[in-house]
Amino acid sequence: MKNVKIIAIESDFGAGKKGAKLGPQAMLKILPQHIFQNSEITKISGEEFLEEKNEIFTKAHHINSVIHIQKKAIDCIQKNHTDGFVSFIASGDHSNGLAAISAYKDLYPTKKLGVIWIDAHSDLHTPYTSPSGNLHGMPLGAALGLDYNSKVELDKEAQLKWKQLIQLGNNKISPKILPSELVFIDIRDMEPEEMKIIQDKNILHFMPKDRKEIGIQSIIEKSLLHLSHCDHIYISFDVDSLDPTISAGTGTPVPGGLSKEEAKKLISAFWNQPNVFAFEITEINPLLDRINPMEEVAASIIAECFSV
Repeated sequence: MKNVKIIAIESDFGAGKKGAKLGPQAMLKILPQHIFQNSEITKISGEEFLEEKNEIFTKAHHINSVIHIQKKAIDCIQKNHTDGFVSFIASGDHSNGLAAISAYKDLYPTKKLGVIWIDAHSDLHTPYTSPSGNLHGMPLGAALGLDYNSKVELDKEAQLKWKQLIQLGNNKISPKILPSELVFIDIRDMEPEEMKIIQDKNILHFMPKDRKEIGIQSIIEKSLLHLSHCDHIYISFDVDSLDPTISAGTGTPVPGGLSKEEAKKLISAFWNQPNVFAFEITEINPLLDRINPMEEVAASIIAECFSV
């Protein structure tokens, strides 16, 4: 059994719809305490950091606040690891997914972190490509160090802020991961720019059709084999990977997603690997579905996957 400490990142600065910052506490409140042996919860909130300059970056909304939150999360994740704990991260929106990757690369500049991204979206955008400017669509664009695009105008200050985001951490390492260290599972809603990156960089990815053709177990085996050269793995589970018939309580639901049983099989298999660095669950928005509350769905999945 892993020694676990919980981090609740109560921030939704990266999302297009407000409410995801309420997700971590909503889920943790109903999660049986014995699951993590009554682990203490470290809370990270960004309410004290609402600055006017956030709104001037139309291509990267609230980037100052996102950077601020990421720095706080990095410190917590690193402390947990050095103290001998695996971080279980319940985060508001998926822009927070960059924190664990940045924390790892700061701790182990020469080691490889395998990233398993279970999501309806690939989150490979940058301020140069994003149609919305919402940073929850950009954490892997930042982790891969995707940067300047001569075809898009971006003011110099916004360019500097993006550079600051992709170089998060004391060592300012970028890129933080290579394409060969990344696996997408159940992606199905991407812009052409993102699909081109996946194809050009030969990133291993599984779409709903692959799940139906080869099955969840084969996806698990292929993913772990692909990342077998990595020293540790990080699992990031966006609840919008689930089919909206289960719950629409997330900011960007997309039809054709995982069933609860499929999600449980994926998460259990990856969590049980001996080299897990961190696990994240994200994008639970309690304001968007009160008929089938996403926090209840998420808590039931986590309770079964993480029970001894």
